[in-house]
Amino acid sequence: MTGRRARRPGTHGPLPPPAAVRATARTIALAPADAQDLASAAAALPDPDELPPGTLVLLPAELREEPSIARSVLAVFGRTRTATRVLRCSALVARGYMDVGAGTDPVTRADLVWGYAGGRA
Repeated sequence: MTGRRARRPGTHGPLPPPAAVRATARTIALAPADAQDLASAAAALPDPDELPPGTLVLLPAELREEPSIARSVLAVFGRTRTATRVLRCSALVARGYMDVGAGTDPVTRADLVWGYAGGRA
């Protein structure tokens, strides 16, 4: 092997926090301008020191865009603009969030990135 762990069939990446925990999380959708580079993405996030310790912050893949008919039609076909997991995770780390993770919700199939302000409470 070349330093990469082989993935066994049927295994998956980490699961997001449970839905009950996500219900109280702070969800932040990046705007297209925020997703241009790491500095912009990190600047769009709240300072973790200003949040209560243990606050869960979620970053969905879909970008926050102004409504339009064209985007509504494209969304029906599953074509929405998204930010990569790498960018979203890196922005959380750069901003100072702890326990950063990424995964796909097994129920909704949502691509989520998360981190905790000041670590877990």
